[in-house]
Amino acid sequence: MAITAKDMEFHRSPTKDPFWAETNYFPFHIEAEGIQMAAYLLTRPSLGVALIDVTAYQGFNHGPETLLYYDKHAHLPIQERLEAYTLANGFSVKAVNAPMEYEVDYVGYDDTEFHLHYKGLAEPYDMNDPVLDPITAKQQAESENSWGKSAYTGHFDQTLHVTGEARLLGTPYRIDCVTTMDHSWGPRPEMGLPNMSWFHGHWGKDLAIHCISYFDPANTDRLGPLLHGYVIENGQLYGLVEGGGTAQRDGFLPMAIDMTATDVRGKTFHFTGTSVSTYPWMAWPGNTNYSAFLKWDYEGRTGWGEAQDCLNMAYVTQANRKHRSPAAGPVKARANA
Repeated sequence: MAITAKDMEFHRSPTKDPFWAETNYFPFHIEAEGIQMAAYLLTRPSLGVALIDVTAYQGFNHGPETLLYYDKHAHLPIQERLEAYTLANGFSVKAVNAPMEYEVDYVGYDDTEFHLHYKGLAEPYDMNDPVLDPITAKQQAESENSWGKSAYTGHFDQTLHVTGEARLLGTPYRIDCVTTMDHSWGPRPEMGLPNMSWFHGHWGKDLAIHCISYFDPANTDRLGPLLHGYVIENGQLYGLVEGGGTAQRDGFLPMAIDMTATDVRGKTFHFTGTSVSTYPWMAWPGNTNYSAFLKWDYEGRTGWGEAQDCLNMAYVTQANRKHRSPAAGPVKARANA
């Protein structure tokens, strides 16, 4: 089923599952400064609470102590509506011309705020729709390696042009970039989700590639199998049918990605990215998204985008124990296999 304006609203758990969650993620970036900034909302309607996280990072960060900006609240009262809301930390969203456009605003602390307009370059990409997603059509069932078994029971990604203004620690910026947001709903336990690498590159408004892939970074540098993804080329959206690649890492942080993907037309894209900023973002308790802002190359053309390598902390601690030597000091994850 195509994503419609109705999907901007809450999708309630049929069983009032306390682990049911619904999320919004609105990123943007400042290329010249190597700054990645985002707002992330995770709601638990059955519990009546909302988590909101506004973060900005620049350079290579191994923890929150070197972040540019951090504003996280784990237990705010949930808003009544998802399609138009304002939270107590000063963050607000309004879906306009739904599901194609959003007004996103935030007024925080330390002279930091943003006022942005997100406009879709193509329709939202429902990864569970076999009409849009050729991998879903082929499988007709989610892989055991996919979040589609739980947290992504409902999920769409959307590539958008972002315009507006931001002020970060007193410095003003004009925002004009292309990025990808997402919206998910389904059971989302705080522990136990499988690994997922979620990343994208944007080469202006005429070309974007988005991938969701399985990965096992404690044991191999391989990215794959590809679980879902799409290409937007000249305003047309094409589902990916296959893909794979490799990643170089600093611990679990992605430092470089080499990826090849083929879309439903049979067109193959080989693109490589190098991280200019990184941060291990604990999106919610029990899960760390080892994140990076990347500079991409596709056939000599420069693009920008984001990678989030989502790892459950049970996986991280088990991997650390596996690769710890008896004489080792601080635990360091295996970089490559």
